[in-house]
Amino acid sequence: MSLEAERSRERDPRAAGLVPEDPYAADPDRPATSALRPWWRWLFLLPGLAALAWGGYGLVSAGSRIPLGSWATWFVGAALLHDLVLAPLWIALGWLAARLLPRPARPPVVVAAVVSGVLTLITLPFLLTPGDSPANPSFLPREYGRNLLLIVLAVWLVAAVWAVVAVRRARRTATS
Repeated sequence: MSLEAERSRERDPRAAGLVPEDPYAADPDRPATSALRPWWRWLFLLPGLAALAWGGYGLVSAGSRIPLGSWATWFVGAALLHDLVLAPLWIALGWLAARLLPRPARPPVVVAAVVSGVLTLITLPFLLTPGDSPANPSFLPREYGRNLLLIVLAVWLVAAVWAVVAVRRARRTATS
């Protein structure tokens, strides 16, 4: 929204009075510019920008120690993987959970899905390694696939118990 469009905007009655006397709340008359105040909010941006600048400087000044082509491929690939695979998958799972699960059961399922996903991402390098080396018996000494499966099953078991308890409590309070 441009500042000119904001000036000509009518007051939004839905936002009026939602947060009375809060000096940090958005102004319903000027939502785009009210986020600019107070001035000290912008100070939180400075450490993040400094960290980005330092990282960018380190990346560019490293010379041949960092292959920029490989780094750029990984960076762009991670963004594309997130935007084209992970985000649509989470949206689909959220839609499915909203259609199939009662409201009290949704938080345990979401937590279990997040924990399972993170555990799988952490374990993925071990799962995709082409096997152990006979010359080095300490290389990949565990059954990573089986262990991941057992831990994920335990996470989902806890989530199922949590969901059943949450649904029963909600039904009990609804009938009381």
